[in-house]
Formats: sequence, structure tokens, C-alpha cells
Amino acid sequence: MHFSKFFISTVYTVITALNFSLSAQTTLPCGTDENLANEIARNAKREDKLFETDNLIQTYLNSKNSSSTEQLQIIPVVFHVIYSNNKDNISDAQIQDALNILNEDMRRNNPDTSNLRSIFKPVAADLEIEFRLAQKDPNGNCTNGITRTQSNLSLTANNNVKAILNWDNKKYLNIWVVKNISLSGTAPGTRTLGYSAFPFNNIPGTSDGVVIRHDNFGSIGTSQGERYRTLTHEVGHYLNLYHTFQGGCNGGDNCPDTPPVSSASNGCNNSTQNSCNFDSPDLPDMVENYMDYSDNDCMNTFTQNQKQRAKAVLNIFNLRGSLTTSSNHFFTGINQTSSIICYPKADFSIDKNLICSGEQIQITENCQYQAPPSFHYTISDQNNGNQKHITTGSPILTFNNPGIYDIKLEIQNSDGQSTKQYAKLLTVRPAGGVQYSPFFSATMENIIPNEIWTHLNNGDNFQWERTSIAAKNGLYSYFLNNFNISTNGGGDCLIAGPISLNNPSALLLKFNHAFAKRYSSNSDQLKIFTSIDCGNSWVLKRIIPAFQLGTATLYANSPYIPSNGDWKETTINLNGLSAETSLMIKFEMFSGGGNNIYLDNLNISFTANNVQLTKSNEIFIYPNPSNNNALIEISENGDIYIIDAIGRVVQINKNASKKTRILDLPAGSYTAVFINNEGERKQLRWTNLP
Repeated sequence: MHFSKFFISTVYTVITALNFSLSAQTTLPCGTDENLANEIARNAKREDKLFETDNLIQTYLNSKNSSSTEQLQIIPVVFHVIYSNNKDNISDAQIQDALNILNEDMRRNNPDTSNLRSIFKPVAADLEIEFRLAQKDPNGNCTNGITRTQSNLSLTANNNVKAILNWDNKKYLNIWVVKNISLSGTAPGTRTLGYSAFPFNNIPGTSDGVVIRHDNFGSIGTSQGERYRTLTHEVGHYLNLYHTFQGGCNGGDNCPDTPPVSSASNGCNNSTQNSCNFDSPDLPDMVENYMDYSDNDCMNTFTQNQKQRAKAVLNIFNLRGSLTTSSNHFFTGINQTSSIICYPKADFSIDKNLICSGEQIQITENCQYQAPPSFHYTISDQNNGNQKHITTGSPILTFNNPGIYDIKLEIQNSDGQSTKQYAKLLTVRPAGGVQYSPFFSATMENIIPNEIWTHLNNGDNFQWERTSIAAKNGLYSYFLNNFNISTNGGGDCLIAGPISLNNPSALLLKFNHAFAKRYSSNSDQLKIFTSIDCGNSWVLKRIIPAFQLGTATLYANSPYIPSNGDWKETTINLNGLSAETSLMIKFEMFSGGGNNIYLDNLNISFTANNVQLTKSNEIFIYPNPSNNNALIEISENGDIYIIDAIGRVVQINKNASKKTRILDLPAGSYTAVFINNEGERKQLRWTNLP
């Protein structure tokens, strides 16, 4: 049947109305019609392209060529993983799993073919179409057919992600894998699972291809638990297949062997459902068709007429025909006999960025190559320049020496060589902690990582760092550029320790912080955790919400810089720690749309009211009160710590003499803590007058 331009326009109007209604639902299984509506709204000539494409297909189907013997046609594909943070940066294995499902569905090798009702089995089709990961990028370099780009556009993806990176759409099918899709014409909060572009002559790469959520992609990883057919459905649109419910009972999808459906199916509808009675013969709705909105476990087939339309698209050069030529297979490297040099590309990842001495890390090589390469890792300790050399591709390594390590990988094969290096990639802490007993006081004066602090980032290109633009004490503080982090971002951590604390009962954690909201509705949180097993497990100690975290003044349009009066102090009781504890402290910011956050001046001290009065022959202070001239007498050798009223160590006298004068203290209440050589602690409070 040949459709007029008027018919297509009328059907499209019905489609648009249908899908605007659907968009009010929580989940929209496919946003292809919404995407097309947006294109036509921006450019009225786009509707002419739709008509032109259908005319080309119909002309091909009416020709003698369409009846010729079909053969397997192969399309090179590249997956562009656009991730907001590491949780969205899905694995190669999940991508391969999704590709396997797509190919099984296209070839009718899917494991659920037997679920197709017998009435439809005569029209079930093997599309004879296969998709293979590209082996060469547009520049002729080696590739595994997967690119990875960090961008917060992953959270509001539409055609905006196509402008980040797209390969020649006449040579590759581009598929962008994202966290969330936001299409104009859908209600706020609509969860759109994917969308595709219908083909037309000279379609630009920034409009072509498939965009899909990673949690509806494949059956493992972030899509674990279900065999998702979203990619199969969207690739159907890419091959110019319409929804089976296109236009309702009076419309159609240009495929006579798919019964008309009054509206999109949902769930696994009853097998006797027959929403349209105008077809002859009158058949029930084909809820098993990939181009409906049925549940994933209901879909299992394409039809012979759908195959004809898809094949027509692949046999018309100006639509998708350029993809399947032998010359393009050679260019993209999916022709295994290709002899063009494929230069190797080095890359690797590690499973942990922070460990304690004696622990292991797994290095995984993510290199791209054809001829097997040799591997050479150089692991350098920045603290002392010591190096370790490894020649295994994906080694498991034990680190016994604390330090901050750079890791470099060099690979080489007959096609060339490549190097990848990450500076300060791994921090190794002493397993028992650094001895700061009995008190720990940390400034933020040194660049991270250092002997006290390290940072872990979630892959969003923002992490805790040192800044000189604001400080509570000293010249620097640590800050997180929360102003530019997307709402609901988390996983950017600042970690201190491990700290070795002898007899740590009744300890207080104190620190200063400064923060500002951008809008009154911001829901940012700072979470503080502790660990006594070198970060293998964490205990949540405190959540500081936005209204307690900083100033009440809003800073909507510019990055927040605190004034001296903006700093607040938080005290957390570290109850329940056992003797000889090796303590780590983690600060993790969860963005709720607010502005920057700053931390400074961390201290761990004893509880101020837990004072033991001591015998005069062990420690005493006179005069008390004093006027900046207190004399401390001790009965044996040891160390003296002077603690102010809020628990900060303000003076340390190592190996103090039996009479020690305490000078240069501001007026206030103080505690002198004496620790002898056996580690016994005695303490006494006194007052220094103005």
C-alpha cells in the first residue's frame, strides 16, 4: 500500500496526541515519537523527510530488487557511555550482554521464541541483521567499539549528548548510554527508557542514532534481573519500523502482517485481547511484537513485513545502505580480514584507590589492540621514588609500604606502542595507623593526598581539594566545588587516617565547616563516617543537613566563599571505640543543589568533663588560677599536652622536665595531660587569667 502525505500527517497527529498522553505516566517506554515531534516543531521540513523516506521504502518494495534472495547484513556499532559518575560508567560486560540480546532478537535466536502464539508463527521473522562492535575508530585507530565520557548531561540526556561525541553516522550506528533522558514534550519526572531517530537522506550525526538508559540495557550490571528489550525496540525505529499501535485502529505501521492495535499495550495483556476489529482476517493484538509497549518478557518477535521494511532501509544507500557495504566493514574493522594497522591504546583501572599496608589491589587492563601486546607497569612511590615493575596484564598486587603511588602502563605489539599514566592513583596507609595518641589535630595546609588526608572521587571530575580563598585557621582549607555538582551527586569523599589512638574512650571529634545554599529548597547533606578496619566498612556517625551546615544567606548565582563569621563547629562523640583503635574518618558530601562547602581544623580529643584529679606527687599546677605563668610539676619523665576548653591541643612538651613553665596562652580554661613512658595518663585542669 502506498500512503499519501496527508495520511502520514494525519497518522502522525494521532501519534503525537497519544504519546503526549502517555508522557503523563511515570514511565514512557519509548520517546521516539516525542523526539520526532520536537524535530518537526523546530523544522517543518522534517515532516517532508518522513514522507520522502516512506516513499523510498515503498518504491524499493515495489521493485524487483525486493524479491531477490536476502543475506545476512552486518552493521558496525559504537556505544558511547556518557556517565555522570562511576556508578553510571557501566562495564564492557554489560554492553556486550546488551549487544548479545539485540543480535539474538534480530536473528530470532532469542530463548523465548516458543512463547509466540501459534497464530503468529507463520509471520515470525529472522531479520538477518547483525550488529558488531567497531574495531577501528573514524581515524583508523584501534577501538573496542566503546567510548566513555564523563558529563552531567547524562542526567538530562537528549540530543545534547550527541554533540559531545558522535562518529560518522554513515559508517557507524551510534548508541549513547546515559543515566536519564529528558525530552521536551514529556511531563516533569517522566522516566523515558530510550528513543531513536528515523532515517532520512543526509540525516546529521547530531540527530541520528539511539539514546538509552543504562538501567534498561542488557540483563546484567545496572540492568540485572531482567532481559531488557528497549534496545531491540529502538533499533527497530532506527530501521524505520513504527509502533504497532501507530495511529490506532484506523492507522497502521505499514506492515499488513502486524494486526492494528488501538493503543499501546502494557504489561502482558491477555492473549485473547483484540482491540481492533477492522482487519481481515480479524486477529488478536500481537503483544509479542518488539514494536509494542508490552513487558520485556512478552516481546519475542518481528514479522516478515517488518523485515522487508528494515531490509529496504539497509538496501537504500541514502538511508542506511552505506553501513553494510564491504568497504565500510573494512573501514570499521569488523571485517576480520582487514589488514590496516590498528594502533594499540593503553588504559587500565584499579578496584581500590585507598588501602592499608598489607592489602591487595586488582589492576585491570582496559587496552585496545588486535595483535597481543606485552605489558609493562611501573609503580612509583612519590614519597621516596621507589619503583616496582610488573609485566602481567591484569595483576593482583600487595602493597606493604605506606605511600602515594603513581601507576603507569606501557603496552607494545607489532602495530605500535602506547602509554597511560595516572598520578597519585593509589594511597597506602599504615595498617596500624599513624601514632597521634593521645590527641589528634589536623590542619588543611597540605595538598591532598598527604600523610593525613586523601580524597576519593565518584568519577564526576569534582573532588575535595585544598584552597587558599578561605580558612578558619592557617592559610588553607579543604573545599568541594559543590556549586557545579548536579543534584543528587554523592561519593566525593575526604578521608583522614588511619589514626592510632591508645585508650580512646570518651573521645570527641570536632571540626569547622562553612556552606551556603543556592535556593531555600536545597537538600544537601554532609555525612560523617568512621572505620576501624581500614575503610573496609564504615559506620555513619552524623548527618549534617543543609540548614545546619552553613549560613542562612542564599548564594544562587556565584560560587560561595565564606567570610570569617560564617564558620560553624560540629562536635561528634566517638563512643564505643576499643583500646588500640586504628581510626579512619570520612566526610562525604551529598549534593542537593547547593553551593560550595569548606572544612577546616579537625581535632580529636578527650571529653572535656572527663577529668581525673591526681595525686600531688604525680602532677600539679601552680599558681591556679595563673596569670600566664603556670608551672607544671611532674614526678617522672613523660610528655605534657596542653588542651584548651574546646579540646584542641595547643602546646606539646615532649620529654618534659620535672618542672615546666607554660607561657604564651590566651586567657581561658585549660587541661594539662601528662603521659608517662608506660603510657599512663594523668590530667589536671587550671585557669589562665587575662
